[in-house]
Amino acid sequence: MSQAIFGQSLDKYQWKHRLFLVFTEEAESNLLQEQLKLLKKKKEEFEERKLKLIHVIPGKQRELLPVQTQWQNSELFQQKKKDSGFEVVLIGLDGGAKLREPKIVQPEEIFDLIDSMPMRQAEMRRKNN
Repeated sequence: MSQAIFGQSLDKYQWKHRLFLVFTEEAESNLLQEQLKLLKKKKEEFEERKLKLIHVIPGKQRELLPVQTQWQNSELFQQKKKDSGFEVVLIGLDGGAKLREPKIVQPEEIFDLIDSMPMRQAEMRRKNN
């Protein structure tokens, strides 16, 4: 599934951060709040994996974890699958999509997927040495 589909709008993160994008139709979304609540409970593990949560709505995006930022103009919403009102996408350090789901994803599923990636395994080895 690794494909760089998100282009320049996310270039500043490539090779520095993994991204967990949450696409919703509106800024106030119950599904977003549920996903955010699950991830906030695992904030330390989230940050350890160099993850940033980015909320994307039509025309705008902002970071929500680990630190909340202001809304910025963005065309990223156009990358959301058309048939889904809610979608999450995990983007790896290389800028490729690693997971794409039209539902809330448990933190453990995200962490297990990241931990199985070669770059993450190298990070863990370096940390243990």
